[in-house]
Amino acid sequence: MCARLLLVLALFVSFSSDAAAQARMKVLLDTDIGTDIDDAWALGLLMVSPRVELVGVTICDGNTPARAKVAVKLLHAGGMGAVPVAVGRATEPPDSVDYQFTWAEDFTAVKPIATSAADFIVDTLRKHPGEITLVAVGPLQNIADALRKEPKLGTLARRIVLMSGSIAGNVWSPTAVAEWNVKRAIADAQLVYSSVPLTIVPLDSTSYVTLRNDERARLEKHPAPLTRALEALYRLWLGAPDQRMTLHDQLAIADTLSPGEFFGQCPSMPIRVDEKGFTRVDSAGGKPVNVCLEPKRDAFMKFYIDGLLQAK
Repeated sequence: MCARLLLVLALFVSFSSDAAAQARMKVLLDTDIGTDIDDAWALGLLMVSPRVELVGVTICDGNTPARAKVAVKLLHAGGMGAVPVAVGRATEPPDSVDYQFTWAEDFTAVKPIATSAADFIVDTLRKHPGEITLVAVGPLQNIADALRKEPKLGTLARRIVLMSGSIAGNVWSPTAVAEWNVKRAIADAQLVYSSVPLTIVPLDSTSYVTLRNDERARLEKHPAPLTRALEALYRLWLGAPDQRMTLHDQLAIADTLSPGEFFGQCPSMPIRVDEKGFTRVDSAGGKPVNVCLEPKRDAFMKFYIDGLLQAK
């Protein structure tokens, strides 16, 4: 009787584990990690979330090989070195010094895969149609290149979420601006915005959420290799003692994991990218885009910090 009970319990545990694995959300992250700090800290949440199966990371914009080294080292530090990292086409680098690159410049334990970022996106979505949420938190070269290879990309993805755009105004400007991820690759953004169903998390929301000292201190005290790596990158990014991270990309990750939960409203708006990189609300020429507005800062920050503290 005891042996039979143990067998039943073992089968139950196995079934529960399989069910949990099957229920995890498949996510593919496209990022320009290595310039602003929010990319690395957004990837960190995907790495530790028990709700996520991270199927790959693709690298966009500027010195993509150097960015890829930051991604593979961070994944390795968090015990996820097997996650494939695919490098996108290099573009003319911005006029900035990316000190985070020095953190990984001599790292050789893991290397990116040989497949290009666009090919990896297309191949992965074709293998898992309707299953993968594609999250892009940088300029849209890779997503556009993937669309040029596979025009049905929008129907192959379960969902596409961008940190992108500026609709009305933000903490730095009372009016809309040409947001970096759009203006950096305007033709690519125009293609993406006009071709696939999108959810965007714009500057109108992200610019209002910054990391407080006490929130950073909680993570500094957490003795996990991942959180230590994130703190090291944070210190390389800091340009002044009072500078604080704005959680642009993390808010896109939060809406990926819990759609709509951390925003007061997510209306559908007709959006068009103009020739200067502005995301215009245009009822005549725009395509419907879900726009995440009115961030619920406290609820989001609890979700985010508690999530990173799950790092082992």
